[in-house]
Amino acid sequence: MKPIEKRASLSRQVFEQLKEQIITHKWKPGEKIPSENKLSEMFNVSRVTIREALQTLVALNLLEKRQGDGTFVKESSVEGYIDALIPTIINIQPRQAMAVHEYRKIIEVGAIELAVERATDEDIEELKKTFHKMEACQDNLEEFALEDLNFHLLLCQITKNPIIEKANSFLKDYLRESMTEVIKAMGSEGGLYYHGKIIEAIEERDKEKAKELINAHLDNNLNYI
Repeated sequence: MKPIEKRASLSRQVFEQLKEQIITHKWKPGEKIPSENKLSEMFNVSRVTIREALQTLVALNLLEKRQGDGTFVKESSVEGYIDALIPTIINIQPRQAMAVHEYRKIIEVGAIELAVERATDEDIEELKKTFHKMEACQDNLEEFALEDLNFHLLLCQITKNPIIEKANSFLKDYLRESMTEVIKAMGSEGGLYYHGKIIEAIEERDKEKAKELINAHLDNNLNYI
């Protein structure tokens, strides 16, 4: 931790440094952090300033106060921090189809490698079930779009990465709206083709093939965006 600059917001500076201790796991989940008095000495600021920073971290679900026992780093604190970002995310304009496409290119192309590596037989069966639901409602494009989204969310769940899952979870409404608009423009045929091939690539444990397919799938969507 670094000395505090007097000309900037003191509590904000303390908050940022304490947050970094947690996010980088220098303070580990479940660990008791130094007392307000100790932190006040370390930062050379008042206890009021320390208390303000701690209250913000508690509100963000990164820390928890235990009566008579002190303040502790909360378990799954990084996921808690992501939950706390939801009020900021909801201010995103919902009809930014290109922005959603760019997000998906970044996240899903990387995620597919983890999905290929970590998918269990049960995971693959779930993908197939969702694919069959897509086939069953291919003439109802709104329903098809919902199952299409479920397929992609399931791919990200299969990565077993909680950060990727959380990110998609609170962006779900934007993903659904964008996907519905694109599918209404292009129909269901392309989605069925690519999703079927992606399942095959995962079954074959072929990362490069899976990446090529998800890239081609998203690029095909881009034509209609």
